[in-house]
Amino acid sequence: MTELLLIRHGLPLAGVFDPGLSPEGAAQAERLAAWLVHEDVEALYSSPYRRARETAAPLERRTGMTATVLDDLREWDTDVSQPYMPPEQIGADDPRAAALTEGRYEDFVPELDWDAFRARAGRAMRTILDAHAGGQVAVVCHGGITNTYLATVLGLPTMFWFHPDYTSVSRVRRMPGGRIVLHSVNETAHMVAERAVDAVA
Repeated sequence: MTELLLIRHGLPLAGVFDPGLSPEGAAQAERLAAWLVHEDVEALYSSPYRRARETAAPLERRTGMTATVLDDLREWDTDVSQPYMPPEQIGADDPRAAALTEGRYEDFVPELDWDAFRARAGRAMRTILDAHAGGQVAVVCHGGITNTYLATVLGLPTMFWFHPDYTSVSRVRRMPGGRIVLHSVNETAHMVAERAVDAVA
């Protein structure tokens, strides 16, 4: 069995192209790494965008792994040529805010080629799964990529269906027979707790 840990990046800076993490986002990434270092992650992948690479960096330091940067994991930013704005920071008078509230995701990013985006998300996960016959793989990516891939796994016709938290973990497993199943969605325990580690005698 192969388990993918789909991780949304930490909170980024707003209003710029390819933003890095905000101070809060950097703290989120550190908490994530402190939590995941106690799992059996064998490989690490990242979107090429700064906010994803900076989220992966603390886990790289703690594990000694180097993230494989996979272009297909990128969010839609460069596809629609607009600066990044965290959805929760979009002003109430912005039409995108109403689109999000009403679940009209096609109106949130109207310029996006939805079919191509969905195909790219699926291709990214197939590439990673095909490279790992078993074990745990951490994949630092984006809310849109996570959403559309999980919707595909569940057989949903819609593009998005929930809003993942920053540095949340969603788990997908490829079973020995090849079937891909959703195991968990939006884990955020690392933001409010610390892992108890058994003492070695």
